[in-house]
Amino acid sequence: MMQYRELKPGGAMARFVKTFWMLEDSSPNGDEQRIVPDGRPELIFNLGAPFESCKDGAWTRQPQSFLAGQITRPLLLRSAGAAHILGVRFHPHGASDLLGMPLTEFTDQVVPLEDFSPDLHRTLQRLGELEKGDPLEAIAGLLAQLCQHEDDDRRMKSAVAQFESSAGLAEVREVASKVGMSPRQLQRCFRERVGISPKLFPRMQRFQRVFQAMEPGPAGWVEVAVDCGYYDQAHLIRDFREFAGKPPTALEAGEIELAREFAGR
Repeated sequence: MMQYRELKPGGAMARFVKTFWMLEDSSPNGDEQRIVPDGRPELIFNLGAPFESCKDGAWTRQPQSFLAGQITRPLLLRSAGAAHILGVRFHPHGASDLLGMPLTEFTDQVVPLEDFSPDLHRTLQRLGELEKGDPLEAIAGLLAQLCQHEDDDRRMKSAVAQFESSAGLAEVREVASKVGMSPRQLQRCFRERVGISPKLFPRMQRFQRVFQAMEPGPAGWVEVAVDCGYYDQAHLIRDFREFAGKPPTALEAGEIELAREFAGR
């Protein structure tokens, strides 16, 4: 049975982290799960068996602890045993601001912690030794102690907030003007701090609105798409093929169980 819970960050960490989360599944079935892009990088630490991911038709086990950068296409996962995962879901700009590194290097990549932050890797290994207490509280405390970089770019935070509040309908030129940047500056800085372009990010936010409203079966798709800012059904299907890998009517409920558990969090 799958169990999922969250812990909202407090204090200074709330500037960088959207939520800390934990997923436990003592009896996984190994079915393929489809994760869709949402514009937020994540830090993952496995206390149980790591998931396997599929790339170019080959399945490989994920690292024990890693940073998952922005994904621009669907990510296929399957369980390889009993799962016990601790996750840090960053704000779109949060990982770069907190860890002090450009996110462009991590787009569509899963990078083991020891490869880019040995100190963070060694610190988080202590989570596996905990016998008492709340693991979510523990990972929040450890991350706050270790990561003291606070290069908080307020212009980028404002740009992200405007794209999110408009559900992806705000124009790049309009947002650039509001945050005091040229469109070219916003393009460059957004890629560096968020990991994707300021044109792609709003599309993900609009897609997420539809995805979160998704119900089993095809009924109501066109109406939901129009409400979320899509021009027509073809426009919607294009984004579904890009971000989910299939048109909406071809997705099976079991494929997206894990993604829907996280959607809108």
